[in-house]
Amino acid sequence: MKAIHLPGLNGLRAIAAIAVVASHTLLLGVQLGLPANQQGTDLAGFGVSIFFSLSGFLITFLLLKEKQQYARINIRAFYMRRILRIWPLYYLYLLIVLLCLGWLGLERPEGSLWFYIFLCANIPFILGAEIPLLGHYWSLGVEEQFYLFWPWIVSKVRSIRIFLIWFIVCFLLLKTGFRLLDMYKGISMPYLIVHVTRFECMAIGALGAVFSVEENALFNRIVRHRLTQVLAWLAILLMAFNRFHVISIIDNDLVAVITVVLIISVAQNPQRLIGLENRLCDFLGRISFGIYVYHPLLIMILGKIAGSYFAGLDITLRYIVAFTAVLLTTILVAWLSYEFYEKRILRLKVKYAPVPSSADKQ
Repeated sequence: MKAIHLPGLNGLRAIAAIAVVASHTLLLGVQLGLPANQQGTDLAGFGVSIFFSLSGFLITFLLLKEKQQYARINIRAFYMRRILRIWPLYYLYLLIVLLCLGWLGLERPEGSLWFYIFLCANIPFILGAEIPLLGHYWSLGVEEQFYLFWPWIVSKVRSIRIFLIWFIVCFLLLKTGFRLLDMYKGISMPYLIVHVTRFECMAIGALGAVFSVEENALFNRIVRHRLTQVLAWLAILLMAFNRFHVISIIDNDLVAVITVVLIISVAQNPQRLIGLENRLCDFLGRISFGIYVYHPLLIMILGKIAGSYFAGLDITLRYIVAFTAVLLTTILVAWLSYEFYEKRILRLKVKYAPVPSSADKQ
């Protein structure tokens, strides 16, 4: 069977990864001699929502293709692919951070480590007890928890489309109710939990995959329309300048919908306005997991090595040099990690791919 290839998805991964790095460079910029800045928060969150929706789409697309071909889903093979893709880099970086914290004499919240070991990093993040340099691991915890049950649902549920619609609607209603509880009763924890969990973003991506596999005519007509593409790319541009905002409670869900539009646009639309199938996008997309994982530690290291130098530059030049240094250093480390560590393990994924895909090689 010919391997499934959805062109341009690495480009979307690259956009999401660079968005997170840029946002965290702003947020952690004091270490680099930059002024204190909180404006990067939304961009980082939107970048993660792009990852969530993209992940939900691609994984569901492949599961549905597998179910079509074999009338069943090999659950064991699915989890082996997840383990081989996520765990080696996840635990390597965790070990590196723990060694660095010990070497620098920095404290970590007591009892938090177990959450990271068992892929529940979103819990200390919600509680404000995250380990330094591991705050971004919350999103990996959320993804792994979603995929604990998702392949079983795709395998067993008769109408995955109806299930997803109800799942998304119920999750949004729950989030709205918790938001009202926060606004009128001052009880914020339930809303914070569902806001961080963000399962509906992956479900929105999954619903897009269902419509794509079904070749739904109305769906294709809407998402492939030139105006829809223009609006989606305009939204990405607004996010880049921290100007994307509709209603805070659904902003990330809209980003997930926009991501589905862009997935179809770059991967399945012959009339695409912008293509992302090129060597640079493919390169950055392949190492995007490493870019996401390593960047907080590299920001800290660059701050300690060159922070005082950056602080002596003109403010405009300071931003340019700091952003360039962080991005290039992160890309270099992510590439080295991919070439000499991750890629050797990823080759094993092909053994556990009932439906061959270019995604199994990265």
